[in-house]
Amino acid sequence: MMARNIMMSSGSVGITIAATVRSPDIAALARARGWNGYGLITCTINAGVDVATLSISGIPHDCLTIINNGRIGGVLNSGTGLYTRTRIRVYNYGTIFGGGGKGGTGGGASVWLTYDPINYKADAFGGSGGNGQGFSTSGSVTLVGATGGAAGTTGYTERSGSGTATAYGGTGGTGGAVGQAGGPGSSGSYTGTGGYGGNYLAGGAGIAAGAYVDGNSYVTWVANGTRQGSAIN
Repeated sequence: MMARNIMMSSGSVGITIAATVRSPDIAALARARGWNGYGLITCTINAGVDVATLSISGIPHDCLTIINNGRIGGVLNSGTGLYTRTRIRVYNYGTIFGGGGKGGTGGGASVWLTYDPINYKADAFGGSGGNGQGFSTSGSVTLVGATGGAAGTTGYTERSGSGTATAYGGTGGTGGAVGQAGGPGSSGSYTGTGGYGGNYLAGGAGIAAGAYVDGNSYVTWVANGTRQGSAIN
């Protein structure tokens, strides 16, 4: 997609983000170009460029226009794409997304044999939830895909000639794609022969996806483009 630009009035400052970057400081970049602290700023993000978390600070209301031709996104596990408490204008010709939600944890289980005065108990623990898709949290900026949840543990006990009991931990839920919630974890379970009892825990719910924007009421969307996830006012 071709980059878009808008006309800038006299005295304004234009900056361009031409390479993939994490959490750029727009105000600092503008000051480096001679910004006086209250003039207009136009920030253009080139096509093919990834910006991991864009948080706006240190800029007065109605001074900043963002022209996004690339991708602005949250980090994996529910990260926010664009954060602002300053009134800004956005021409989104690319994509802005929130990080995918983390998968829910798997449920645990306990089961026991009951013979004589002794209980033989087995415990199992649920697996952790998978990671949601999003930009990496440190180092070079890369888009990391969602992962499946870890398997739960298995607990096993027996009393020779009297019975067996096995507890199974639930598998953690799969992480969500960008802008989507993570899946729930599966519940634990148990089986046995002979005299036994048991209980299990349900799997945890998936965690919601991150917002593509936190501070939506401060944004004038001149061009919507592709936006994935929720919008927080």
